[in-house]
Amino acid sequence: MFGMLTENPLDLSQLAYLCGGPRRAALTTLLTLIQHRAIAISPARRVTVLSPTASNELERAVLDAVPATGLDLDAVVDAIVRTPAMTELRASLIQRGLVNRWRLLTLRGRRMRRKVRDTERSGLPRVAVVGAEAIAEARIRQLFSGPTTEPTSDPSARPAMHPAADLRNAG
Repeated sequence: MFGMLTENPLDLSQLAYLCGGPRRAALTTLLTLIQHRAIAISPARRVTVLSPTASNELERAVLDAVPATGLDLDAVVDAIVRTPAMTELRASLIQRGLVNRWRLLTLRGRRMRRKVRDTERSGLPRVAVVGAEAIAEARIRQLFSGPTTEPTSDPSARPAMHPAADLRNAG
């Protein structure tokens, strides 16, 4: 789907993890669920489930983490980062030689990240590559700009290099 590896391309979650780590993968998963109207996030940053439909294990982890009464956004992100689905995602990147067992990018991973940063221009792929600052809708971008959702201490996170992208153009 995204990125150019000869054996098979990266999916959106792998791309997000490669470019920003587990919190970026969680962010991208949450945005995907918002687009599919499976979850909603209130202005008070409370996540609620609207539909129990998930298309992958990370999405299922989000839906399973949120009780019927809702849950704070940061608590949801923290829960997703610790799920077996995130461990499996990291393992898939280790298997592909993009991340090592210490969660650091390999030389191949750094090359892939550099390549996708130059190619992914809009929508969810751009958010996966850049982070919350690439979210076009100001209200949603503000919800995800909290300090614990995208920590600046994450060595794999990088500042935006291109203008914000509109999520409606997600591919």
